[in-house]
Amino acid sequence: MSSHLWMLHPTAAPTPAEFAGYLRQRNWEVRRSGDVWVEFSSKPADGDPFVVEVPQRAQATDYPRAARILIENLSRVEARPTTEILRDIKAVASDVVRIAIESHVTRDGRISVEAGHRVYEAARDMLLAAACSVGDPRPAFPRRKAAGAMDLIRRARFGQTEIGSFVLTIECDVPQRLRTDLIEDEDPEAPMERQTSVRLAEALAGVSAAAREAASSATVEPFERRIDEGVSANLCDAVAEILDATNAESVHASFSFASRRPVRSGVPREVYFSYDAMGQLREAANRLRDSATYPGLEIAGHIVKLHSADPAMGGTAVLHSEVDGRWRHVWVLLDPIDYQVAIAAHSDGSFVRCTGDVMKVGQSWNMLNPRGFKGVPER
Repeated sequence: MSSHLWMLHPTAAPTPAEFAGYLRQRNWEVRRSGDVWVEFSSKPADGDPFVVEVPQRAQATDYPRAARILIENLSRVEARPTTEILRDIKAVASDVVRIAIESHVTRDGRISVEAGHRVYEAARDMLLAAACSVGDPRPAFPRRKAAGAMDLIRRARFGQTEIGSFVLTIECDVPQRLRTDLIEDEDPEAPMERQTSVRLAEALAGVSAAAREAASSATVEPFERRIDEGVSANLCDAVAEILDATNAESVHASFSFASRRPVRSGVPREVYFSYDAMGQLREAANRLRDSATYPGLEIAGHIVKLHSADPAMGGTAVLHSEVDGRWRHVWVLLDPIDYQVAIAAHSDGSFVRCTGDVMKVGQSWNMLNPRGFKGVPER
């Protein structure tokens, strides 16, 4: 057991509220309350009660030292390393996602720079896919994500890596729930952070279950059936990318939820993926994208084909454009005015831009309700 815990800056120390939340979670009771110290006691099954003092003035110059002593005392009481105690105290106020990668290249707890870049990017995409799915579950999400989801990504943090093969952590701070007139399983006012972490846990469990079912059925239906649970092409690709980047034997995602805001029962706490799921997840992602609709999507590209029985009545332009990170031919039905713009752009090889609802119809990608069709001068 470690006997030293360095907290070089006051902000590294848990707050009095975090200490109190941690102790209450473990059934410690307030014995005496004051302006400077609050005493908590815990009576073990046998023996005398333990008593600890929680400092209340976080701005005091000796607060980090007092906090360190308290953590060391808790370490002795619980017979756990101080690092684990500190981690769990800080987790009282945060939902934490832990992604553990078991691979021959990560067994010493380190990872190559290139693999690390891919893994952290995929972990971000994983959280972002869950955030997008909270209010609007879809088979796939375009590169331009909803503002609420992007705000969540800006607030979330990567935490310190943990001891293991290679373990990265994502933390989302969750505010205290103060209302007491709700039963434990209900939280209609849950903040975006809690909704996203719960959705990620459920969606990853859904992806894992769908992969097992699809191995037997050889269809994408198990994934499609779980879209409302947060399963998406983006999430499948993110998991596959982590497996691929590290040649991982397995990826283990685990969740701990801020105790200051109880989470409803039944939310998954652990999900596993093995390397042999990677190809299946990539294929599922492709199939889900084929079934996706991208409302209000702006596309831009060269016109590769024009078709009209009577140009004065309008016609169809085929644009070579990027849709969700993939280059596709998109068919756009244009009115007479826009069709003349298309003819001119096709003639001089310039770009065009328009916005509409893009979806796959049969083997073709079509844009419905096109608007704002215009030529774009090339820089």
